[in-house]
Amino acid sequence: MKKLFVIGFGLVLSALTLTTKAQNMDAKFGIKAGGNLMMGGKFEAGGASYTSKYVPGFQAGIFLDLPLSERLSFMPEVMYAQKGSKFEGSISSTTGEIRTKAAYIDIPVLLAINATPELHFVLGPQASLLLNQKTTTYVNGQSIGSTTDKDDFRKSIAGGIVGLGYKLNPNMNLNARYNMDFQSVGKDDVNQDKARFSGFALSLGYSF
Repeated sequence: MKKLFVIGFGLVLSALTLTTKAQNMDAKFGIKAGGNLMMGGKFEAGGASYTSKYVPGFQAGIFLDLPLSERLSFMPEVMYAQKGSKFEGSISSTTGEIRTKAAYIDIPVLLAINATPELHFVLGPQASLLLNQKTTTYVNGQSIGSTTDKDDFRKSIAGGIVGLGYKLNPNMNLNARYNMDFQSVGKDDVNQDKARFSGFALSLGYSF
């Protein structure tokens, strides 16, 4: 809760600062939506390591494009993002599978570097706040149970983004990015520190 308060307080201060600056600059507000392919890193169990497969998800949210100079722009966002993972393993004739679907509020704070009037590169940190999750276990393709308990999941995760964007016209833009978490999905579990969400996202945005 303390972390969420600090993040929320920081966003309020940022919003006030941006509102003041935007009065004298060509700032644009926009909406965006798209899809992603995320995976949950590596999971250790029984002395073996399992690598997650990619799982498709949906994302949507709002953004602000605030020019700082001809070459640089400040681009904070607030996004709803679905993230998933799928771990598989076999012992003799038995196949096991663990699927996780989680929903987060992602808050990227990005710096955009304009290579041309149309093309720009972005990078910056991201905070992810957990909304909900569902983990289902399968044996030989049959579900044997699921849980929506969030107690073992981190409520907030630090990460980062690198990517690029292309302006299709003055109002529409296409964005391709790579997202990575710097912390494990599980809470305070040093044995599973490689179980981190990462993957690719593609979205279409419209600015006003």
